[in-house]
Amino acid sequence: MLEFIKKIFKNGEQEMKKSTDVSLQNLEEWLNEKAKPMMEDVKQHTGEILMKVGEELQRARFNIEALENAKLQNPNIPFKAKQYMEGNRKAYIRAVNSFLGHMEINNKDYFYLLDFTKQFDELLNDLNKGTLRSYTILQEFFANETGNIAQNLRNFDRLFAELKSALNDEKMVSVNSTRAKIQSLKAKEKQRINLDMDLKSAEASVILAIKEKDSIMAGIESFTKSGEHGNFAMLIEERKNKETEFYNDENQILQSFSVLERPLRKYSHIAFEHEEIVLDYLKHPIETLADDKNLAIADILKNLEKALNDNQLQIDEKKKERSIEEIRKLSKEFLEQFLKKYFSHKSGMEEIESKIKSSGVPEKFRNFNRQLEELNIRIEKNNEELAKLKSEDAKISNAISGLKGEIKEAVLQISGDEIEITA
Repeated sequence: MLEFIKKIFKNGEQEMKKSTDVSLQNLEEWLNEKAKPMMEDVKQHTGEILMKVGEELQRARFNIEALENAKLQNPNIPFKAKQYMEGNRKAYIRAVNSFLGHMEINNKDYFYLLDFTKQFDELLNDLNKGTLRSYTILQEFFANETGNIAQNLRNFDRLFAELKSALNDEKMVSVNSTRAKIQSLKAKEKQRINLDMDLKSAEASVILAIKEKDSIMAGIESFTKSGEHGNFAMLIEERKNKETEFYNDENQILQSFSVLERPLRKYSHIAFEHEEIVLDYLKHPIETLADDKNLAIADILKNLEKALNDNQLQIDEKKKERSIEEIRKLSKEFLEQFLKKYFSHKSGMEEIESKIKSSGVPEKFRNFNRQLEELNIRIEKNNEELAKLKSEDAKISNAISGLKGEIKEAVLQISGDEIEITA
């Protein structure tokens, strides 16, 4: 019954417990305050270890001095052997003294010590590699002294392993990791602020370009309703009508020369003086006729008719009759009449084209189209940039959300506090 009552009160306390709002700006300071007790424990523990390191340093220096002053048990060894020994003793003492200089630690800052424990392994490894030969030689002469120094080095290795363990306390590692995440969260928030500005700018660019396009479209619509465009439309219609009117006459000439193509080719082979102009008529009947000032084609057609009647071209009877019929249609009077219509049509078309050009309407439409094309490209690029920025914003938002969740979970494990991270 008592346990049941305790459980009720415990649940009530949990329900009463509310999360604490902590601003991102003050979050690291708040965490440091919460971590102070464990930092003090670590500081006290590291202080005790560093004291032992100092004591070991004194013993090591005493042992170095003992090695430096040690006398040979057998002073009668050869001179060269003695020189060899002394060289190795000096080299070994110099290397160990250099190592011991690094063991003089005055900076008790947590992060300095954490970094130094990583360097220590490298320092000790370099010392062991660099003194292996001299240490092995000195063992032959001063086994006790070098053995004591080797023990000092083993003690340093043990003490720094202990120091590393103290500094890497599970909760302290979590605190340091959380600090790093807070820094990362701050950086991401700044990045998001800058990105929000870029997003607003990109959105404004898209809206502005669309408004410009709408304005141009409205301008086009207004222009198409104007009297200026109305006159232009009438000219276009007039041009179309004139082209339609002349089409039948033009088509008659083209069809006639199409029918006469084979006979004319055969004729050009026997009438060499007319070969060039005949071939021109077969390629471009209308243009060649317009350039034929003396209507040489009229005489050529008469000669062609005679050649057909005299069976000089070896063309079957049906084709011959059709050809003669077409030749008679293309009388000199007919051709002269066609040329009058042709030049009149050409003059009229040139006049209309001149009016169309001078109206400035085609140029205005080209300007409208150019502006629309440029704006469409701009809108497309702006939309691509906007989509890219939105994607980046989504990624940063997810990263921020993830970091906040990790920090809140870490804080709960470190201090038991539930927090909400505010702006």
